[in-house]
Amino acid sequence: MISSALTLKPMGRRTEAGWTNLEWLLDGYGEDGFVLRHSVREADQHLMGDPERGDHALATVLLWAMRRDLAIRVEGLVSPKLLDGLDVLQSIWERWRPYRYHHVDISVANEAEAGPVSPEHPAIFAFSGGVDGAFSFFRHLNGQAGRNTHRPAAALLVHGMDIPLERDDFYINAASRAERMLDGTGVPLIWERTNARKLGMNWEDSYGLQLFSSFLVFQGCYSWAIKASGEPYDELVLPWGSTPLTDQLCATEAMQLVLDGCAFDRTEKVRWLSENTEILDDLRVCWAGENLDRNCGVCEKCVRTMLNFWAVGREVPAAFPTELTPKLVRSIRPRNETQLRELKTVMHHAALAYPRGDPILRALGFVIRRAQFAEAKRSLTNRVRSFLGRE
Repeated sequence: MISSALTLKPMGRRTEAGWTNLEWLLDGYGEDGFVLRHSVREADQHLMGDPERGDHALATVLLWAMRRDLAIRVEGLVSPKLLDGLDVLQSIWERWRPYRYHHVDISVANEAEAGPVSPEHPAIFAFSGGVDGAFSFFRHLNGQAGRNTHRPAAALLVHGMDIPLERDDFYINAASRAERMLDGTGVPLIWERTNARKLGMNWEDSYGLQLFSSFLVFQGCYSWAIKASGEPYDELVLPWGSTPLTDQLCATEAMQLVLDGCAFDRTEKVRWLSENTEILDDLRVCWAGENLDRNCGVCEKCVRTMLNFWAVGREVPAAFPTELTPKLVRSIRPRNETQLRELKTVMHHAALAYPRGDPILRALGFVIRRAQFAEAKRSLTNRVRSFLGRE
């Protein structure tokens, strides 16, 4: 019999092999269900919230249930503010991708406001060691975010998102790089791991919710969760898994979720980091290389980041093992509109600094033109499929 609902059941916390696991059973996921886990090192278990509180679990599974048109039942505590926000978020995704997502009913055993946090209102920052996260973290640490400055109390690196759970070695090395970047700040790095990605959701749609659910595990200790933006306000791509429109809808009474840095493009962030920090040699931006604890130097994102430095006349840091050449630039192929727009932004900055005949500038122009042609073909295909009523 096919289930018509996904029921979330708290399983409590348990500690094994130095890690404390917060577990929720997803009853209705296949015949045997799925045990959703969010784990921290045993020494950090005091940072985890009430194991009966299901805010993080609900946020994790929302798009999975919407994709399958399954009602969600939560046998635990859920924030009324989060329920309100997720109702709006469902409407947004239903409009954005009507052939993929459907508005579903959510019922909970107990609507209960998330408890207050200490009056200091501490902030936790997502920190994978990349350009966006480093920019947000150090700009706030230096008190340069204006009235919206939140001094970091913790940084968070989640295992199971860009680094597969099976590769502890990559995660440990990546965490070591991140901790070198944080050295001298007095801010600890929280190691967290989750198996949420094994649910098999579309990554570009769901990655924001997966990260926010990881934040919500700690809502009893931190008032602000800061996630770095990928795109500036004038280059937003919709639909997308993290936007200024949608991210704030995942907040609770105890934790506000902030998408930070949208007033800057990535090249401007690179310039700021070059002028204000000494952490560039430990940057980690790569998600496509063979070794995910370092930069491969040849994938689209590695080369694009190298171009960010080049565009503002900065030396490419030692974090990248390859030389930026026209041949390397021509080898990259942006695979979505977001990557294409970022390359166009790099071109804008570079055109102000380099002559038209610069070999790298010419190679970048070639990549953009080729990608625009491919994007036009994809757009036409999508319109035809939409007209035919297929995703």
